Amino acid sequence: DCGNFPIFGAPCNWKAKEELVLLEAIEQYGFGNWEDVSQCLPSRSSEEVQEHYNNHYIVGNIGRATWSTEVSTQIKDHTVPEGGPLSPSLSSPVAPVDITPSEQQELGYMPCRDDYEREYDNEAESLISQLSVGEEDELETALKLAQVDMYSRRLRERMRRKALVRDYRLLEQFCHAGRPKASPVGGGRSKRSTREADRELQEKMRIFCQFQSAAEHEQLLENLEREKELKARIKELLRYRRNGITKLDECSEFDVARHRREKRKEVKKKSAPASSVHKKPISTASKKYEEKGGVDTILNEQGDTREDSKEATDITSLPGYELLSDKEKKLCQSLGISPACYITFKTVVLKDQAQRQKGSIAKFRSPAGLDKSHCRRILNHFANSGWISAN
Repeated sequence: DCGNFPIFGAPCNWKAKEELVLLEAIEQYGFGNWEDVSQCLPSRSSEEVQEHYNNHYIVGNIGRATWSTEVSTQIKDHTVPEGGPLSPSLSSPVAPVDITPSEQQELGYMPCRDDYEREYDNEAESLISQLSVGEEDELETALKLAQVDMYSRRLRERMRRKALVRDYRLLEQFCHAGRPKASPVGGGRSKRSTREADRELQEKMRIFCQFQSAAEHEQLLENLEREKELKARIKELLRYRRNGITKLDECSEFDVARHRREKRKEVKKKSAPASSVHKKPISTASKKYEEKGGVDTILNEQGDTREDSKEATDITSLPGYELLSDKEKKLCQSLGISPACYITFKTVVLKDQAQRQKGSIAKFRSPAGLDKSHCRRILNHFANSGWISAN
C-alpha cells in the first residue's frame, strides 16, 4: 500500500511514508529548522512536525534507546586527531613557566595558551589566507592541497620548536641569565658538574638536543661521562698488568712504591746535578745487550716504579715464589722485587734472545718497571747462567 500504514500506535496518525520524508528532511535541513522541514510535508504544520519528532524520536522509545542522558563536561580539542602534531590538547595543561609577568610581556609570551605574539615563521598563514573553495578543475585542487600541505609542515616545525623550548626550559634560562640560580620548577634537570671538560662536552653534544628530549639528552651526557671514566679505569688496569700485577690487593702497594720512587727522583734531581750520579760497572754481557737495543734500554727510558733495593721485603708469601731457583730467590730478595715481576722480565729477555739468534731484531716493551741497577744485576745473572750470550 506504498507506506500508507502507521508505524506508531494510536493516537498517532502519521503514515510510514510521512515518517520517511520527515527523517530525510531533518537530515537535510538539520534539527530545529522546522519551517523548512514542514515544507516537505504539505499536510503538516511546523508545530506538528516539531511535536511529533520530539515525542517519538527524542522523548519516546527511540530517543531513550539512542540518546544518552549523561552529558560530558570534559572539554576536548577536536581541531586535530588525538595526539596530533599541530595543536596541543586542551585537556592536558601546560607546565608552568618560572618567569615573572613583566618578563612574559617583554617576550610576548602567553603562558595560558603557550603561544607567542610573534611565532616562529609568523608569515606561514599567508600560504592559505587567500585560498577559496569553488568549482575548479583537478589541477587547481591539487595546487591548493599542496599549499595546505606546505602550511601543515611549517606549523609542525613551529610546534616542534615550541616543544623544545618547553622541554629544555629555555625561557627560564634566558630570563635567569646572570641571576643566582634557583631550584627548577616541576623537577628540572639534575645539577651537573661545571668542570671545563664537562662544559666542552655539553657544547659539542648540544647539536643533538633537537633530536632528543631533555631527559634523553641528559642520559646521553651521563653515559658519555661514564664511558670516559671506564676508559680511564681500563687504561689504569692495563698499566698494572704490564707491570706484572694480577691482583687488586697488590695495586695499592704498587701505587705507594711508585709514589715513593717519584718523590726520591725529585729529591735527587733537586739536590745533585745529573753529572754527579754514580755509575756502577757494567758487565760485558749486559753492555753488549744494551748496545743492541735490548729490554734494559727501554727500562732505562721508563724509569723505576718499584721500591729501592735497600728496602728489602719478604717475598716468600708472594705468588710465583715456588717457581724460582735458590739463586733467583736470593736475587729477588736482595733486589726487593716480586717473583711475578722477575718471571715476566725473564720471559721477555729470553724471547728477545731467541729472536736475536734467529736474526730478527725487535724492540720490546718491558712489562715490569725496574731500576737500572736492578736490570744490570738481573742481566748479569742471566749471562752467568748461560741464558743470554755476550755476543
